[in-house]
Amino acid sequence: MFIDDHENWFKNPEFWQLYKPLMYDPDRMEDTPLEAEQILKLAGVKPSSDILDLCCGEGRHGIEFVKKGHRVTGVDITEPYLEQGRAKAVAAGADVNFVKQDVRSFVHEDSYDFAMNYFTSFGYFDDEEDDLRFCENACKSLRQGGSFLIDTIGKETAALHFKETEWFQRDGYLIMLEYKIPDGWTHIENRWLFLSDKHDKQAVLYETVFRHRLYSAVEMAELLTDAGFSEVRFYGALDGRPYDHKAERMLALAVK
Repeated sequence: MFIDDHENWFKNPEFWQLYKPLMYDPDRMEDTPLEAEQILKLAGVKPSSDILDLCCGEGRHGIEFVKKGHRVTGVDITEPYLEQGRAKAVAAGADVNFVKQDVRSFVHEDSYDFAMNYFTSFGYFDDEEDDLRFCENACKSLRQGGSFLIDTIGKETAALHFKETEWFQRDGYLIMLEYKIPDGWTHIENRWLFLSDKHDKQAVLYETVFRHRLYSAVEMAELLTDAGFSEVRFYGALDGRPYDHKAERMLALAVK
């Protein structure tokens, strides 16, 4: 099966089901409580806050936030993830409000103290104006003084740690990831192959091609300022280390 839709790949639930073994691998799930604690500390989120998780997936952080006494709304367009998130929230005794909606249209003005977009869920849209709209909606949805955290790969970190090919073994698949940088570093282009991990059957079961837009820290700061935020700070990890030549991620924290 071949999936190739540069413009709307992120709307395809089949892609996200393929991606699930990488996105929700056991090590990452085990790290979720610590990540949630670090996110709240980095953003200075006060007790009993209203939190908006944009592109929430199964809501792994949202469930942890509720356990810590916060109220959480999780927004995503992938219904299977939302269904799984609702089931996990019920099992955990966590009341998370899961909403199926495109982040380009979700706005609840002055309703939240903190919003976040975590784990490289930014830059998916073909039109750069949609990235701006996404950030504008987040800003409008925050109360004055609220903050918005974006966790992604910056141009700087992508260049520093770039690999043309990676291999993983997950859930009965051998997964090959190929990366290219076209268009003068405006995007990163991805080609993923899912193969059977049975030695007698190395057939390609799925192939998908997609891309997402890359931002430098300077470009991200400009985008968030244009969206209405008054201050933008950058970090290289959830522990608050600087976004410098040693950073592996780009975390942008914008304050309304």
